[in-house]
Amino acid sequence: MGGYRFSLASSCALAFSFAGVALAQTSSPGASPRMKAIVYREYGSPDVLRLEEIGKPVPDDNQLLIKVRAASVNPLDWHYMEGAPYIVRLLGFGLIEPKDTRLGVDYAGTVEAVGKNVTTFKPGDEVFGGRTGAFAEYVTVSADGSVVPKPAGVTFEQAASMPIAAVTALQALRDSGKLRPGQKVLINGASGGVGTFAVQIAKSLGANVTGVCSTRNVDLVRSIGADQVIDYTKEDYTESGQRYDLIIDNVGNHSFLACRRALTPEGTYVLIGGGGVNDARWVGGLARPLRALVLSRFIGQKMGSMLARLTKEDLTILGDLVQAGKVKPVIDRRYRLSEVPDAIRYLEQGHARGKVVITLDPNAEVSPASSSVAKVSEARSGPVVIALGLVGIIVGVSIVPIVVALALNRRFRRRNPGKKPYRWGYYFSVQSFVAGIVLGILLEGVVAVIVCGVIYGVLAWFFARRHHWAWLTLTIASFNPLAWIINLVYLRKRWREDAVATPTI
Repeated sequence: MGGYRFSLASSCALAFSFAGVALAQTSSPGASPRMKAIVYREYGSPDVLRLEEIGKPVPDDNQLLIKVRAASVNPLDWHYMEGAPYIVRLLGFGLIEPKDTRLGVDYAGTVEAVGKNVTTFKPGDEVFGGRTGAFAEYVTVSADGSVVPKPAGVTFEQAASMPIAAVTALQALRDSGKLRPGQKVLINGASGGVGTFAVQIAKSLGANVTGVCSTRNVDLVRSIGADQVIDYTKEDYTESGQRYDLIIDNVGNHSFLACRRALTPEGTYVLIGGGGVNDARWVGGLARPLRALVLSRFIGQKMGSMLARLTKEDLTILGDLVQAGKVKPVIDRRYRLSEVPDAIRYLEQGHARGKVVITLDPNAEVSPASSSVAKVSEARSGPVVIALGLVGIIVGVSIVPIVVALALNRRFRRRNPGKKPYRWGYYFSVQSFVAGIVLGILLEGVVAVIVCGVIYGVLAWFFARRHHWAWLTLTIASFNPLAWIINLVYLRKRWREDAVATPTI
C-alpha cells in the first residue's frame, strides 16, 4: 500500500493553512499614529483591494513592531482575496465577506520597537518571516512566532521572497519527499516561485535534478542548477521513459496515473498548493489532493499533497542557504505597495519567473505594472449565490441522508413491529452511496462516477437489507475507522435480533 498519507484535513485544507500563518493585526483604532495598508472588505478580483490609512499597530509585551521594507506575493493571497475555493469559507474565512480584511504574508523589515518581555530582538534588527497583513507599512509579530534575523548580505527583497515559497520547497523535498543524496527528483513548474527554490534546495541536498518549464524559461532553470531541463511544449515527462525517485508537482497538469509512469516503483509524488485561479471555484484545488489520498491507498508508490508550515527553524535554515550562496532567490518583478492589485493580476496569469515582490523603498526600481498587466473581466458568483450553494452542499451531504434514513426506518418499524430501529444502518447506506458518487468525481470522468455510484449503490442496498457480506464489504470500503467501530458494535447487535428472519425494506 502507499506510504505517506497526509490527513484529509491537511489535504483538503486549503482552509487549511490559509488561516494558519498568523492571527489578525492588533491595532489601536483610536490612536493617532496611522499607516498605509492594503485592505479588502469583500471577496472578488484585485479590484476589491484598496490602499487605505489605518491605525498603526501597537506591539504587546511579547511582540515586535516591524517596519516593512519588502513583501512578496503568493497564490495564498488571491485565495484569501477571492475567498476561494468557496467551500473553505465555512472553515473560518467568512461566508459572505472576509473576517480578516488584511492581505499579504511574506515580509522583511526592521524592528522599530519591542514589548517589555522581548529579549531576543531589539530595535534596529533586520528580520524576515510570515505574518497576515504584510502588505502594509508596519506589522506586529510575536517574538516567538515565525520571525528570524535577516542574514547579512541578503537584501530585504530577497528575504521577503522566501517565507512561503522557500519553506514550501524545503518541506516538500525534505519532509514529504524524504529526499536523499543521489536520488533523482523532477520539479514540475521549475521556473515559478516554489519551483526555483525547489531546484536549488534539491541540489543542495545532493539530488540529481530535472526541471520542467516552458521554452522561455529553459535557460533560467538551467542557470539555477538543474542537471536536466525538459521543455514541456516539446516533451511530456510522463511519456519520456525516465523514472524519478521523487516528483514535486507545482502545476498539476497531468493525471496521477500518468505521473505514476514517471515514478520508480517505490517513488514519491508530492502535489504542492491549493489549486490555480482557473480551477473550479467551489472545490478548487481540493479535488486533486483528495484523489491522491484515495489513490495512495491502492498502490505501492507514495502520493500525497502538502501545505507549508512556517517555523523559525526552517526560516533560519533557508537564510543560511542563501547567505552561503547555495540558494539565490529569483525575483521577476517589483511593485510598490499601491500596485499590489497589479502584482496579484500578474501572478494570476501564471507566467511569473520566480517571485513577485512588493517594495516599500521609494527609491527602488519597479515594473511598469499598468502597461504590462491586463485586467481580466470575469463573471463571479454573487455572495447570495455562493451562500445558497454552500448551504446546499451542507443540506445535500448531511441533512438529506438523515431525512431519508428516518423515512426508511419508519417504514421498517411499520413492517417489523417489536424489532429494534435501524436508523444508523439506513443513514450509513445513504452516506455510502453519496460517498461513492464523490469518489467517482474525484477519480475524474463520467465513467468513474457511474461505476463508483453503481458499486456503492448496490452495496448500500444490500447493506440496508442487513446482508452480512455487504456489511463487511461496505464497512471496509468506507475507509472510515469511525464507521468500522460503529458497525462492529451496532450492527452485530442488530444481527442477533434478526437471527430468526431477515426483514425486508
